[in-house]
Amino acid sequence: MAKGEINDSKLPIKFVTTVQRVPNKTVATKQAVSYLYGCFRIIGLHITKKNPHPYIFYAITIHCLTTIFVPISFTSSYFVKSDVAVNYGVVLSSIQGVINVYGCIIKILLLVYYKHKLEAAEKLMDKMDMHCQAEDEVQELYNIRNLGRRIVVGYCAAYWTYTTMTFISSLVSGVPAYSINLFVIDWRRSKMEFYLASFIEYLLTSWTCFQQVANDSYGTVYVCILRAHVRILLLRIRKMGSRLEQSAEENLEELKSVIKDHKDLIELYNVISPVISRTIFLQFSITAAILSITLVNIAIFSTNIASKVASSFYFLAVIVEIFPLCYYAQCLLYDSDTLATEILHSSWILKDRRYRKMLVFFIQRTQKSMELWAGKIIPINLNSFISIAKFSFSLYTLIKQMGIKERLGL
Repeated sequence: MAKGEINDSKLPIKFVTTVQRVPNKTVATKQAVSYLYGCFRIIGLHITKKNPHPYIFYAITIHCLTTIFVPISFTSSYFVKSDVAVNYGVVLSSIQGVINVYGCIIKILLLVYYKHKLEAAEKLMDKMDMHCQAEDEVQELYNIRNLGRRIVVGYCAAYWTYTTMTFISSLVSGVPAYSINLFVIDWRRSKMEFYLASFIEYLLTSWTCFQQVANDSYGTVYVCILRAHVRILLLRIRKMGSRLEQSAEENLEELKSVIKDHKDLIELYNVISPVISRTIFLQFSITAAILSITLVNIAIFSTNIASKVASSFYFLAVIVEIFPLCYYAQCLLYDSDTLATEILHSSWILKDRRYRKMLVFFIQRTQKSMELWAGKIIPINLNSFISIAKFSFSLYTLIKQMGIKERLGL
């Protein structure tokens, strides 16, 4: 198997002759980001023309509470003196949270900075949608619309499950999950303050995780959009020149139209890929560190089943941050590499000289893979995901061999 390819049995490009019947209503690619932009609006990143001033006040309040207060609370908690013995499991959970919280702030700032590029991509999507007239092509638009929404919902479910399990674990253990500094509330003073502190932590971490949904899901959604339009282009290429009733001029115009579609697709790729590159490089670095800490917490410092389950869900939540993007980026790479092969297998043998010369030009243009990079250093694919996982397990093995658990008498 060549480098950068996927097993055809696992990730096939399916071209069926019988297409599902499409409902008689309009569909657009940008509908795939409707839930994503709903998240942007809830977390205060998407100002609309309707009631802008109250929304700005809402956005400022939200960001003061989460983007400013939460990092301060996490950081200041390390400087609060306590007579209670150190709970290393809580400390490691807090370190996990601190890394993610500060990473979330940087990702939000990057998202705000590059958001105008994502909005500009919608014009290109509308332009490409205008060419989707065939029933199977429109069906692909329905598929990407539904997939884009499911991705956002899936991220929400994964992160909310983690925060809920952590909250339950804190109630069982009698110690707040992160023991963040809430200033006027001290969970050590009474049961009432403990429950109140745990519930406030649950609300704050849930909201922070909702910010993470917007940060982490946008890359996956836009990569899936790119892949959907590659698949639509593949459908057109397979049908290209196959109609016997068409004249030579009509065949040539059809080829020119497909080449223009490919040009628009490359333009969309050039708009989206730099945004993903800069944010995902940070995410890869954060994920490698957090996975190692979480594994150490599960194996060494988790003292009860509830804390082990909570840490396990956190481990899965961190995996969710990068795995879907790596998977769909690999699919995009495989599909884009299929373009030149599909052009070569199209009906061109009996076409005239002008058609064949233009087809050679088209093949040359499609031989450049749509590969995504994290910071122009790390390719975004399944191999990179496996490398990050290997690094995390290697670091965990090193820490375990140091005998920290025995030295601390745990």
